[in-house]
Amino acid sequence: MLKKILRHPFEALKVTAVWTMAAALVWLATPTRASLAAGLPLVAAGLAVRAWAAGHLQRNRRLATSGPYAYLRDPLYLGRLLLLVGFGVIAANAAGWVLCAAGLAVFFIDYMPRKLRKETARLEKHFGAPYVDYRRRVHSLVPRLRPYPERSGDRWRADLFWRENREYWLILAVALMVGLMVIRSKALS
Repeated sequence: MLKKILRHPFEALKVTAVWTMAAALVWLATPTRASLAAGLPLVAAGLAVRAWAAGHLQRNRRLATSGPYAYLRDPLYLGRLLLLVGFGVIAANAAGWVLCAAGLAVFFIDYMPRKLRKETARLEKHFGAPYVDYRRRVHSLVPRLRPYPERSGDRWRADLFWRENREYWLILAVALMVGLMVIRSKALS
């Protein structure tokens, strides 16, 4: 881990900033039963989309067109967006909304454009014409109503979710944040 941080200090700084914002959101939040009831479905939907996507993603080995990838190109990003908005709703105060707005600004102004630029180039180089066709026909964050016609028949795989994409770390972090928000809501009532 230390080697990775030393090789990519800017990435380590960004991860630290995200965790700091998440901690600030929990600390500043004033969650209520109503805000939990409104925000938790968004958080759950974000986790569900990410878990579904992680079980279909075989990075650099196969173009993902099954599962959620049959409906949108970037389900992991959609899941992240749902999580961000869900936690903003749960926070139930101006500070939470300011942090959520800052997170959304970073997401749409920096993160998405940068990631899409890098990923598009990498996927186009790696998969060629099939990816170009897929990108042309499937939107990034807005799902298709009907699945991509050339989608693969791949099924969700626990090994991809667990070992390759390690999405369980995000689930643990989200569960911790939700637990802390629930505890804060009880302490505030």
